[in-house]
Amino acid sequence: MKTGFKYIMLFISIGIFSSCTKDFLTLTPKDQLTDANFFKTEKDAQSALTGVYGQLQPNETYGVSIDAADIEWAMSGDLYEMDGSAARIEIHSLNLPASNTKIRDVYSQTYIGISRANLTISRVSKMEGLADDVKAKIVAQAKFLRAIYYYRLVNYFGGVPLVLDELDASSNMEIPRASAKDIWVQVEKDLNDAIAVLPPTWQGKDLGRATKGAALGFLVKAYLWQEKWPDAVKASEDINDLKIYDIVPNFRDVFLETNEGNEEMLFATQFRGGNDGEGSNIVYRTAPRGAPSQFTGSGAWSNFVPQAHWVEAFEKDQTGRIKDDRYWRAIIGPGEPHQDMAAFVMPVNVPAGWSKSGYILTKYWQKATIGNSGVNAPVLRYAEVVLNYAEALNEVGRSQDAMIEVNRIRKRAKLDPKPLTLGKDDVLDAIFYERRMEFIWESAGAFSDLNRRGRFLDFIRDNRPNYSTLDVANKPWLQTKPIRLPIPREAWERNRALEQNPGYTF
Repeated sequence: MKTGFKYIMLFISIGIFSSCTKDFLTLTPKDQLTDANFFKTEKDAQSALTGVYGQLQPNETYGVSIDAADIEWAMSGDLYEMDGSAARIEIHSLNLPASNTKIRDVYSQTYIGISRANLTISRVSKMEGLADDVKAKIVAQAKFLRAIYYYRLVNYFGGVPLVLDELDASSNMEIPRASAKDIWVQVEKDLNDAIAVLPPTWQGKDLGRATKGAALGFLVKAYLWQEKWPDAVKASEDINDLKIYDIVPNFRDVFLETNEGNEEMLFATQFRGGNDGEGSNIVYRTAPRGAPSQFTGSGAWSNFVPQAHWVEAFEKDQTGRIKDDRYWRAIIGPGEPHQDMAAFVMPVNVPAGWSKSGYILTKYWQKATIGNSGVNAPVLRYAEVVLNYAEALNEVGRSQDAMIEVNRIRKRAKLDPKPLTLGKDDVLDAIFYERRMEFIWESAGAFSDLNRRGRFLDFIRDNRPNYSTLDVANKPWLQTKPIRLPIPREAWERNRALEQNPGYTF
């Protein structure tokens, strides 16, 4: 859907969506519809929907920087953030004050997506002269997007204000938090509404839009959070019954810009390279700062690098060489060549400015990039569907079937299958091991998955070398199940009806 993101068009310029600036901290509206001729044509409706999709692109929502890197993988300790900004250090050290600007921006930018979805659903539903099937598909896509925005909020914050209607200057802005249960009910409702309408696939310029499979995939994730295991099994099997998705044989091919829309990708944030605002800075954040520009292009920051202890977790052969093909397809270390640019070889003695750990992730750094990158950000892959299915199967007493699914992931990694006779606890450990090695710097596999199963504190105790410095016992916000991020202070300053999560203060 790269062409679909080409223009946000008049819809943004006339300000009928809430402002995209950092000033949007909670649910405060900025403008009302001022153009009486808008929402009159299908073009208007599609432009509105494009704006809802467009809010996936910021790093704070589904752009794989703040969400996947800072929160998911740096909190779990498997990624190291090189620039050392105060807000990032707070997150990585698990201090998590309500004043943290990264957490604030996740909250505020996600609500922008919700406000855009609400407006689109409301206005398009009332349009006259729009074909019923066109209207239904637009509303279904907006509901899917609203669902995954609320999924992000309830995942991180628990209960939040549940807003499903347009807000304007006359609206009451003192909106208390709904319960997490109520948010999950709405997420499920929006996803089921979307599933009933969305097509299994899109064609041509519409590639990248939400599909039935993507909505089912997020429904499974919602069921896992709520421990609705039989429902998660059924929804996973509904995905398989579509017969659309599969494991791409070569792990690197999943991420290549030249292979977008492959059979493993259920949903991805769409980017287009260049300087028109539709690209991502993901390559800059990946490529090693100080490396030759002929390989990195116009920028290289190496913001996030894999930790050495994560690399050590890969399975090895008898000589000590890593067996796991995922390493060789997505990581380079000292003395190793880039997978797509063989002339680039990491120095044997890696400069500290390139990578503190000596390793660089190359999932997103595929070539020298001038301007921003067009590499899409994975949101939901079939590999995650497989492991989610395995987890649900394990919980309903089908551990052998669960291990068959786990071994599908191991086969692609060129690893030996694990026994089908493992007990329930060992199966769960096997699932989480594959999550850890499969999804680094993606929104799956780290903090959120560990957190929803109550495994996060045990994981960091066993795997973060700096665990003793984290002072976990004296951080009450880490003692809740599940762990919640703080409601941002600036959101509370605008909405005093908000209550803080346990262990935090405003």
